[in-house]
Amino acid sequence: MIKKLSLIFGSKTKAEEMVYLVSDAKYVVRQGFYLEELPKIEKFCKDNKIHFVKSRFRVLLADENSYSNKGVRIPESDKRPGMYFCYFSKDEQKAWLASYYELMNNDKDLGLLLGYPKCCVDFFCKRFSPNNPNLQLDSTNMFTNLTKRNEDAVLISHFPCSSECEESIFMGRKHLDIIKSVDKDRTEELINNLKRN
Repeated sequence: MIKKLSLIFGSKTKAEEMVYLVSDAKYVVRQGFYLEELPKIEKFCKDNKIHFVKSRFRVLLADENSYSNKGVRIPESDKRPGMYFCYFSKDEQKAWLASYYELMNNDKDLGLLLGYPKCCVDFFCKRFSPNNPNLQLDSTNMFTNLTKRNEDAVLISHFPCSSECEESIFMGRKHLDIIKSVDKDRTEELINNLKRN
């Protein structure tokens, strides 16, 4: 199932985020997409009664990496190929609210709306800056391990405040259980990737 969804969303990680949304483990999901990717995503949302809002700006990634945390906002009219942030929810108001918080650079309320632990939202708000965009910690815990996200293997979508953050570990466990219920092969792949350093 995850592989099939990844053909719509562009990666297994993004597909998994949508599975969490559909199964009510998340109430709002935020992801980045290029304009040409949006038609099939919009169709998926319509078919699954998911509200979809795209940002009123685009982002030029500052790094070559597909998981860049650093970017420059550009207007929609700019001809350069930028990525839209897209907000998904079963609740239309929440999708629009996420878009609004992002537009206003309100990282705290956006992080809380996305369901991130408060301790991790506070950590992000205190530490993140244009000069310090990557808050990824070395982790020996597979549930908080972000070091494999470039390999399309991760169980949480936020920067944990520590590799042993209890709320983040709980969230990672819950996400793995959901993946296990829909795709046993992907579950094994995730465990194998996230356990190795």
